Amino acid sequence: MEFIITPGLLEYMKKKKKMNISVEVASSDHSDFEVTEIYLRLVSDNFAEYLVSKKRYVAKQSKAGLVLLPPYRLEYDNVITFSLGKFLLFHILKQEGIRL
Repeated sequence: MEFIITPGLLEYMKKKKKMNISVEVASSDHSDFEVTEIYLRLVSDNFAEYLVSKKRYVAKQSKAGLVLLPPYRLEYDNVITFSLGKFLLFHILKQEGIRL
C-alpha cells in the first residue's frame, strides 16, 4: 500500500505541526436515516500513540508521518492519495482509494 500526500496538504500539516493522518468512520445514528462516511483528521504524535495502543489502530508509515488505519474493515486500493480541499473558509482533508 502506497500513500501519496499532495504538496498542499504536506505544507498544511507542517503549518499545523501535526504530521499524522487518522482515518475514521463517522456515522449519524440520531437522525431519520443513517449516514456513514470516512472521516480524516490530523492528529498529534501523542494522540497517534493513544490510537495505536488503546484503540488498536494500525500505523503505516508515509513520507510525511503516520497514517493510522482503523481496526475495522475498510477497502483499500494499492495507492491512497490524501489531499487538501477548501470549503468557504474551512480546510477539508480529502482521500482517494479508501471505501466503506
